[in-house]
Amino acid sequence: MLTAAHGELVLTNFSATKPLKVMAVGDSITDDCVYNGAWRQYLQPLLEANGYAFTFVGRESSTPSGGFTKTNHEGMCGAVIAPPGVFAVHGYTAANAYLQKTVADALTNVTPDVVLVLIGANDIGRGRDPWLTATNDMPNLLNLIISNAPAANVILAKITTMQSANNIGGLNYSTYANNVSIYNAALQRMVNQRRAAGQNVFLADMFSVVDYATMFNGDHLHPNPAGLQAIAGEWLTRIQSITIQTNPVVSVLVKGGDNWKYFDAGQDLGTNWTRPDYDDSGWSNGLARLGYGDKEAATTVNYGVSTNKHPTTYFRHTFVVPADVTFTNLVLRLAQEHGSVVWLNGQELWRTNLPAGPIAYTNLALVKPANLDSPYIFNPVTVDVSKLSPGTNVIAVELHQFSATFPVIGFDMELIGTGTQITVPALSLTMSGTNLVFSWPADAGSGFGLYSNTNLATTNWTQVSAPVLTNGGQLVATQALDPGSEFFRLQKP
Repeated sequence: MLTAAHGELVLTNFSATKPLKVMAVGDSITDDCVYNGAWRQYLQPLLEANGYAFTFVGRESSTPSGGFTKTNHEGMCGAVIAPPGVFAVHGYTAANAYLQKTVADALTNVTPDVVLVLIGANDIGRGRDPWLTATNDMPNLLNLIISNAPAANVILAKITTMQSANNIGGLNYSTYANNVSIYNAALQRMVNQRRAAGQNVFLADMFSVVDYATMFNGDHLHPNPAGLQAIAGEWLTRIQSITIQTNPVVSVLVKGGDNWKYFDAGQDLGTNWTRPDYDDSGWSNGLARLGYGDKEAATTVNYGVSTNKHPTTYFRHTFVVPADVTFTNLVLRLAQEHGSVVWLNGQELWRTNLPAGPIAYTNLALVKPANLDSPYIFNPVTVDVSKLSPGTNVIAVELHQFSATFPVIGFDMELIGTGTQITVPALSLTMSGTNLVFSWPADAGSGFGLYSNTNLATTNWTQVSAPVLTNGGQLVATQALDPGSEFFRLQKP
């Protein structure tokens, strides 16, 4: 499987005569309250350009404009998730304009294949408890969607920042801006729990992609056109990550909120701890976000004593790269406080907020976070895809404090790969006396070599030195049988 998903969209199941039905659900950021078509006008051409035969479904309709022709939706200006509602809209009284009711009504008329849900700004901005909103109100909405459309893939979205949001229906939503990251962290945790239980529920991250400084209107709640385009791009990435098609492939190799092993005993581990074959069996483990002094943390790590906190905490996570994909691009999305070095299979992949040169256990981060949101933004950076290896990979992160007395650290990340699917030839094995004879089809095996390894816990595969000959349409390599265990596979150099 290309993702950790339990449900995928098989693109060949849909066509112009049987389009993928996408329901856009949300509040004014989805509805036409500020801009006709909102982010939907930007998502339509993205989906069409990437081979999706689709239509938007819903009871409401925007005004067609230019290439924006698929105008139906379930956006509701001023909507909240759970009762009571706030604003009368689209024929609903104020008390009834909440998604647990409006979406239930909508699903009596149509069964969507994909539901995109961006909601929570009005809930949080009006002082509703962020934890209960994410872990009670949203799950009830999710249950309602799943019960009416059990085969649908539902993508929930983290909401955008509300720093400086003002005069929203006479209220300053910025009063509760610090609750946004709590809501988003709880939503991420709930989504991952649902995925672990086998539900087709996924997460998009509008909090990180809509820039505070450049992508909002003057009220600092509603995204401007650049922000709406960023939202559409994030929806596309998440839809692609659950789609099975010939090409391209988008795979979330490491997802936000994954389980990590961590070492928080306040000891210098040197350099070997980044290697795939390092023994981390004695480490603790827990879900990201990992840290301390942070309401957003899912796992609290140890810091020692408050007047002399550990300068560095270590993290490791194992993931599998499918052998039938050639990844050509790799994006690291890192949310951290304060400084980090990221390693992939023992090689440095990225560092941030730390000095250049060799990094020591005692190194401290260079600067504090710029603002209250910055530690929770998953900042994207394109990294060296050649460091990925087919099969098991280990990503390791060392998180460095800003000072010995600073009260908070935190860490979470995603790793997203894009590439193309390839046909992997079947490898056959026979014996000839005391020799192993490997063969694979010549027509599909061009460019593949035979590699061996004595330990599946490492990524250090070595190309077999035996010559490869062609015999009856097969590529054949003969290898002497060695004592002990040995593993073989085909891969491209």
